[in-house]
This record gives sequence, C-alpha cells and structure tokens, in this order.
Amino acid sequence: MKKVSWKDLLYIGLGLFLIGALALHADVTDTLDNMRNIDLSLLGLILVLYLGNTSVKALRWSAILRGIGAKNRGFITFPIFLASLALNNSTPGKVGGEPIRAYFLREHTGTRLSLGAASIFAEKSLDMLTIITASMIGMIYLFSTLGGNSVINMGLGVGLGGVVVTGAILMMVNKKVMLAMISLAGWFVSKIPFRKARELGDKAIKRVKGSGERFNTALVNLRKNRGMAAAVILLTSAIWLNEALRLYLVVMALPGGYHVPFIGAVAAIGVANILGFIIPYGAGNVLGGTSVLEMISGQENLSFSASITAVATSIWLSIPLGLLSLGYLKNRSSRIKGTDGGNDRLA
Repeated sequence: MKKVSWKDLLYIGLGLFLIGALALHADVTDTLDNMRNIDLSLLGLILVLYLGNTSVKALRWSAILRGIGAKNRGFITFPIFLASLALNNSTPGKVGGEPIRAYFLREHTGTRLSLGAASIFAEKSLDMLTIITASMIGMIYLFSTLGGNSVINMGLGVGLGGVVVTGAILMMVNKKVMLAMISLAGWFVSKIPFRKARELGDKAIKRVKGSGERFNTALVNLRKNRGMAAAVILLTSAIWLNEALRLYLVVMALPGGYHVPFIGAVAAIGVANILGFIIPYGAGNVLGGTSVLEMISGQENLSFSASITAVATSIWLSIPLGLLSLGYLKNRSSRIKGTDGGNDRLA
C-alpha cells in the first residue's frame, strides 16, 4: 500500500469538511433522529440490493473479460473487484483501485496488463455514459417540473462534462487517433537532446504502442462479440437502475412519509456520482444527492439524511469489504510466489 500523501490528506479533509458543513446546515440532531427511526425492514432490503448490485458489477467485469478474450477467469475476479472498488471509493476520480485491479488480475490469472486495462476502460466508459445519460434525463425532468436558473446551471455543467467524457472515450476507442497521439509523443521524444534519455523514451514509446494496439484489439473483440456486448449493456442498465431504486427506498424508509418520483432518484444518482468522481469518500455523492433531492422535495434535512444513508449503505460499506478482499489477495499472492517460484497460477 502506498504512503498517504499531502494530496490524499487534502482530499480527505475536503470530504470531511463538506460532509460536516452539510450536516451542520441540515441540523445534526434531526439527521441523527431520522437515521435512528429509519424503517429497518426497508433498510435490510436496501443492504441486500447493494450486495446484489456489487455481485452484478463483478459479474459484468467477468463478462467483459470474457468478451475481450481474457483466460483463467473465475471466483478470483470477485475479491479483485471488491478490493479495487474500495480503493476507488476512497480516491478522487474513482480510479485509484484500477492499477491494483489490473495488477492482481495479472498476478492471479496471468492476464496481460493491456487486456486488464481494456476491460476496466470498457467498464468505466459504460458507467460514465450511463451516469451522464441518467443525469441529462433527470435534468430534463427537473427543468420541466421545477424550472429555475439552478436547474439550468446544473444541466449545463452535466452537459459540458458529458461532451468532454464522450470525446475522451471516442479518442481512446479510435485506433487511428490513439496511434496519432503515440506518434506525437514519439516526435517529442525524438527532440530530446540527451542520447540515453532519448533511447529510454524510444523504448517506452514502443512499449506503449504495443500495449495500446493490444488494448484496442481487445475493445474491438468485445464489440465483435455482440451477444456478450449486449449482456454487458443490460447488466450496466440493471446496475444503475438498482442504484436509483436504493435511493428511492432510502427516502421512503426515513420517518415522515416522504417520497420522491423514481425519475427524481435517477437524477439524484446521476449528479451524485458525477460529483463523486471529483470528491472522494462519498462526500461528492452526498453533496450531489442532497442538492437534487432538496430541489425536488424542498426538505433539506430529509435530503441530507437520505444521501448520507445511501452513502453509508454503499460506498462506506464497500471499504471494509474491500480491505478484507485485499488481505485475502495478498495472502493468496504469497502462496502463489511460494509455489514453484511463482510460476504456478491458482485457479
């Protein structure tokens, strides 16, 4: 595990500050009362839905791996996924666990890093496109029912983010564009005045080009495997409908008899996850969810209580599960290295 840097501490502090500010603004006492009096039967259902959704996410990743031609998949992909999920939920951009995921996948199954990276890229791209689509649908709903400059500004921000993310995804998927970017990097390396540095740069460019071509080939294989691609898309839709359903049920579970339209929960989940990519430890999710729910319900305390409960039963729950998985993987890695010099792979 890497050492905690000042940037990590800054993000942790920012996340805690935002959650604390929202809690004080919404009234901490009322929030705690709401959470104490939550409907336990609905809370149990929410937890079951979360655990089921996490299993579906791991299944989807395994399906993507199969679609791109990765071998030796099996149960081990589940703890690998849980470990990366915990790290993602505690780092900005939700990508801190992805290098770990690709590394453990190679170590435990022998899958090339380029194939692991391609599977993760496909998964993240689907998630981002789904989140942006859900957010835009939600913004249209909010504007049609509420109007107002705040909704318009939020919608413009979501739209701009959608254009940037979609453009970045298309650039990575298009082989010609990717190779052009590598060629440009090679041109810069060729201008380095120091011979040894230039030679190291040339070697790095060749490695990146080889990995990039394998990466692109893997994505092409997934697109060609239409049945698997369709299954992955269906699983992605189920994953994000589950996210919205859980938030919808959280609002119902809180005391007071409140509810929000399901499409309002979709909007809240979309915006919450966009902010969650920027601000870690669930703080961005709480901020985004609270903002949208308050627009819909007009209930500030209810909105914060619902958002904090949703995060507590998902993002914060993923961290201990991930740490347990990480411990299991490290022990398994030690056994692998102790068996025939690490050449054998456990199934």
